[in-house]
Amino acid sequence: MKKITLLLLFMSSLVFAQRVEPTFTISNKSDYQINGEQALTFSPGQVVSYTINFTLGSTDTVDDVNNFVLFGVQDEAMTDVDPATGTWANETIDGGNDFVYAASGDYTIPASTELSSANANLTYRILAYLAYTPNGGTTIYGGENASDSPLVYIRSAAEITALSTTDFTKEIALTMYPNPVENTINLKGQNLPETYKITNTLGKIIKQGNFEGSIDASALSRGMYFLVYDNKTFTKFLKK
Repeated sequence: MKKITLLLLFMSSLVFAQRVEPTFTISNKSDYQINGEQALTFSPGQVVSYTINFTLGSTDTVDDVNNFVLFGVQDEAMTDVDPATGTWANETIDGGNDFVYAASGDYTIPASTELSSANANLTYRILAYLAYTPNGGTTIYGGENASDSPLVYIRSAAEITALSTTDFTKEIALTMYPNPVENTINLKGQNLPETYKITNTLGKIIKQGNFEGSIDASALSRGMYFLVYDNKTFTKFLKK
């Protein structure tokens, strides 16, 4: 009887393991990147036209149900927030809920939005995710495979013009290794950063500090993260 029970449990686990995760990405990010920066640059009052590519997953060969795709730009002032535990409010940069609920569309940056250069404690990001319902499950809003949260800079036309004519060759040459990461993150290039941040895929800062030749990542949990150099460029990496 014990052997039969164990066999049934094993077969049940195989059935429940038949899960295909969704995919999700903002496909036209390069339209808003300057000189190799991974972050996106917008201006106050700008109309941002975005496109998102995604695939629905499945559970036991039954396709997930698509609820909606969400897109919006958020801010978070970190002055009085512990970077290790700070969270983003679920609202857009003007303090409202003017998200766009579609896989493509136009999003207007409020004309009153503060420039990134005017406040070192202000961080912007895109909140974009797929809301879907697996077969027989509860609705899921984003997650590691169903969201894309790039960093954002709000810059004036003059700042954009100046950056567009700047030589970013050294910064572009900066690379991170190894990836996936086990314990230590290393950087190589001609212009190593002074500071760094490690954020999760939702933009939450997990670790930050001065760069001193390498970064200890041994305490990070397994999963996907972003390494941000000097608040300019970021690299996506996997912690194993």
